[in-house]
Amino acid sequence: MDPAEADARFFQENTLIPENLRDLTGVNPTNDEEHYYCVEAEEFEMDRGILRGIIWGPRKDGSGNILRCEDGKVRIYPVINRRSSGANIRYVDHNLQVDFSNEGSLHNTGHRFSKYQFSRTAQDCCSRSSVDIVLIRLGEIYLMRAEAKLRKGDNAGALADVNTLRTSRNARPAQTPAPLNSIDLEILFRESGFELYWEGLRRTYQIRFGKYEDSWTEKNDSDVNKRLFPIPQRAIDGSSNIEGFLVQNQGY
Repeated sequence: MDPAEADARFFQENTLIPENLRDLTGVNPTNDEEHYYCVEAEEFEMDRGILRGIIWGPRKDGSGNILRCEDGKVRIYPVINRRSSGANIRYVDHNLQVDFSNEGSLHNTGHRFSKYQFSRTAQDCCSRSSVDIVLIRLGEIYLMRAEAKLRKGDNAGALADVNTLRTSRNARPAQTPAPLNSIDLEILFRESGFELYWEGLRRTYQIRFGKYEDSWTEKNDSDVNKRLFPIPQRAIDGSSNIEGFLVQNQGY
């Protein structure tokens, strides 16, 4: 699917690649210096959301400095796959293959995520960032309230909260998801995944909605004790010399 046609919640194209560089699929970067463009550092924007295909960004030299053009603008390159391509270097070209086979674990396989703004003031793009750390998002507050209303029987109130989130992405109106007509716990669980993807909250939601013991990919353990991780034996041994002072979690 063309990324520009993706659900507005999951993709926003911000990287303005020159037309002559847009199609590098399958290109071997034998002369990588040909494939870059220049842009003011403050004007460069990464695509947001679930990224596929070739991804672009700044690159550093051997000393950790951002490569620049003669006029001082930042050079923007396609990301190179050096990790799993061996001697046959290729540009990263992310695809939807996600599995635990040798092929499915390559650097190219699986989409990538870029959900939050990067720093525009850090000297080296990585340190001394001015970006705020996200502790809790307004979207999650809407989901909390929707869940509370739904579990208390206020379906209309829950539906209104979820539809507020669904219709708030209007940068590309044609791809803004339509409002839901009804809601239940199953739909709310699904919507929470759409809103909070890549935020490290799915496990908590799975447990609360009774989904954590389900099977997916190669996970098939349905033991409810595994909701808690084991306490390291070193922690148990070092906590006290009193026998049984720290007891291992049930099931381990």
